[in-house]
Amino acid sequence: MGVVVGLYRIAVAVFALIGTQEIWRDGDPSGLVYFTNQSNLLLAVVFVWAGFASFARQPQPPAWLKGAVTLFILITGLVAYFILPPDAPGEPTVVLGLTDGQIVHQLTPALALLDFLLFDPHRRLRVKNAALWLLYPVAYCAFTTIRGVVLPDTDYPYGFVDVAEIGYLGLVQNVVLYGVGFFVLGLVIVGIDRVLPRNPVLGPKVPAGSRAGSARGRGSRSRSEG
Repeated sequence: MGVVVGLYRIAVAVFALIGTQEIWRDGDPSGLVYFTNQSNLLLAVVFVWAGFASFARQPQPPAWLKGAVTLFILITGLVAYFILPPDAPGEPTVVLGLTDGQIVHQLTPALALLDFLLFDPHRRLRVKNAALWLLYPVAYCAFTTIRGVVLPDTDYPYGFVDVAEIGYLGLVQNVVLYGVGFFVLGLVIVGIDRVLPRNPVLGPKVPAGSRAGSARGRGSRSRSEG
């Protein structure tokens, strides 16, 4: 099963790289300003790590990091679905009949969610993780705002952070609104993690001497010694 999980994760990373190929293949760093591309590239890095760790039966990326990339890519998918305009008609397809936009906004979020549900060990996340995950979206918003001030002739990547259109009050309102929404989504991920069985649904079982098990063992020993 480890080989199957590893292949799946490498495939997810490949799709994320295909969807962002204008950045790394064509040498166009301007695409890095988009949260979509950042989240997909981060997903690719973590899933390559997770994929090869599955092949070699080595330690996986830490739970907080895996949960973070899952949250960020789901943010990408949900914002694209509910807020961003659809792809312009006639966009060229790149693989499986999908456009770049469909890959990075629909395919990779769906595949990452399936990986989290089916292949990850669970009962490892805490509410504090959902709070800490917000640091990246907030930092991204600060980055786009500073970029707009320093480079006033450049376009903002998204309308909901476009200070020139919505003003700073509108920006603050959006930060609060989206921040609450992202925190709730993070709590949903944590809640799912707490409800699902500790062992992956389809992946290798968690070793008995894992960190979670060891923590429970230390607690039991402490109580018995006391």
